Amino acid sequence: MTLIKIYKMHNFEIFKQLLAAIEAAPIITLFRHVNPDPDAYGSQLALKEWIQYAYPNKQVYALGEGERSSEMDEVDDQTIANSLAIVTDTANRERIDDQRYTLAKQIARIDHHLRVDDFGDLDLVEVSASATCEIQALMFKQAGLTIGQKAAQELLQGLMADSQRFTITTVRAQSFEAAAWLMEQQANPQQAAKFLFSRDYSTFEISALIANQAVKRGAFLFSVLSQKDYLSRGVSFETAKSQVNALNNIKGIMIWALFTQQPDGLYSASLRSAKVAINELANQYGGGGHQQACGIKNLDVRQLTSLIEQLEQLAQSEM
Repeated sequence: MTLIKIYKMHNFEIFKQLLAAIEAAPIITLFRHVNPDPDAYGSQLALKEWIQYAYPNKQVYALGEGERSSEMDEVDDQTIANSLAIVTDTANRERIDDQRYTLAKQIARIDHHLRVDDFGDLDLVEVSASATCEIQALMFKQAGLTIGQKAAQELLQGLMADSQRFTITTVRAQSFEAAAWLMEQQANPQQAAKFLFSRDYSTFEISALIANQAVKRGAFLFSVLSQKDYLSRGVSFETAKSQVNALNNIKGIMIWALFTQQPDGLYSASLRSAKVAINELANQYGGGGHQQACGIKNLDVRQLTSLIEQLEQLAQSEM
């Protein structure tokens, strides 16, 4: 038996323990990281949809801020204290959106980021997966469960987004296995693509501005957005910072980055790479993520300048 099979068996044992904990808990609270992307939303909301589908009498709450805040719930501290808390798609505890998760009497996590922090009584981390939604889909499939169309749609959206439409190096055979199973659960890939990738005109304008303002330094391409750039076009900070792939698919570019000014005047960095590992550099600035897709927040101008220089050097060293 190979080590990877043992590892997966170990994860499935944790998942079975998590299913038992869900069945036993009358109250379940669901958390994910700040500035949520579709994988964070998808893994969180899919769990909520499935639990409500499987256990209609349980109290289930999804917590956190973000663009889909209207789909989030508000609960008091006592409710969380009496709950099983499940954190999805989050590598370290500081990035959990709503730190009240620590009040819960039991804590679990499902994640695919590089392991930088251990927390929770049940910790299911599979770094070889292209998305947390992929892990959940495979675990549900292996458990022989039916999850319902809404949960399946959320998982497919998260999987398609985090795998960048199944194009990045973390995509594996199991990624397509997960997608196929989700379609069997009535998820619609055309609907997912429309939800994820269709843009209104103001977002198109921001993407065009990002490309127009791009600066090329050797094998490194980057763009900087000010608050005025996106607010004058009626675009939110969250939407603006998510347009990093306006700089993608340029021949000869090894690393690309979007630096978006936050409402407080500091900068958020969205970093992407064709094959260069950039996560260790992101960690040096208090950020993190995957080897080829990272985020950093709260950069001042001095840090921003230094980071740009280091990314330029890193990109050039891989040519």
